[in-house]
Amino acid sequence: MADTVTVSVKLFATLKKYLPPGSAEGTSVTLPAGSTVSDVIDVLKIPHEQATMLVAGDTYVEKTTPLTDGLQLSIFPPLAGGGDASLTSLTGAAS
Repeated sequence: MADTVTVSVKLFATLKKYLPPGSAEGTSVTLPAGSTVSDVIDVLKIPHEQATMLVAGDTYVEKTTPLTDGLQLSIFPPLAGGGDASLTSLTGAAS
């Protein structure tokens, strides 16, 4: 078993500011074997409340998900948008 795992990390929207200097879209992170998605967030110094949608390949993952060598991890900030009709009716705003 390898002592380390290397993962490719892509950050989106407001999280791009946490990429190392000179990194436009993403970066690679090498961590000890047994590390989790949470460890990647820590290494990149991303506030945990800002890393809300985590995707490995095409699968949503949790911060506790163990890393595997070669994993492609995408991290998104909180997303907003769309309107909720029930909220509109509660505020009294016209639709």
